[in-house]
Amino acid sequence: MNWNRALISLYTRSMKNMLTESIRQQTDDQIIEATLTLLQSQSYDQLAVTEITRKAGVSRMAFYRHFGTKEAVISAIVNQLTTDFANEAQHLPNDSKKVAEAFFEFIQANAMAIAVLLNAGLREQFYPPLRDILHRLYSDILREQATNAAAVDYVSDFTASGMLAIAIRWISTGMQDSITSLATIAKEMTDAQGEFL
Repeated sequence: MNWNRALISLYTRSMKNMLTESIRQQTDDQIIEATLTLLQSQSYDQLAVTEITRKAGVSRMAFYRHFGTKEAVISAIVNQLTTDFANEAQHLPNDSKKVAEAFFEFIQANAMAIAVLLNAGLREQFYPPLRDILHRLYSDILREQATNAAAVDYVSDFTASGMLAIAIRWISTGMQDSITSLATIAKEMTDAQGEFL
């Protein structure tokens, strides 16, 4: 009989924890969505916590309990974006065209959020973490063909920055080019850099 009560108590606590986490995630999502929506029509500097809470339909207390600052909301958005791509990047082969295709697919899937961050003047928040992921991927690819190993880090950084420049241009021009054509350009760019090594 005591085991049944213990199991019921454990199950009840588990369900409460799951419900609490679900509510917390829903509130986080509402705040993030409200922030992205507001940033479509104003810069980050103009954005006020009061506007975010009103748009999200949450109290200021809930906002401060979940994030604390509007900077933390942006960090959460950037962290989610970069974590998703970093997780995908772990499974990519050392093939410049496959890396480029995966990267541009990621950009396409997250174009709205990235465009909002760019237009709000927040390029420096998401640019470095994505550049670091691309740098690691291209370092691995270029090391396989390098005769000048000392230059790999420089060339990988140059290539990663070039990929981000292509992505930003692609978004700003309405994403007219196909992922395949961009991946081909990126492969040719990487191959040309590889010849330098």
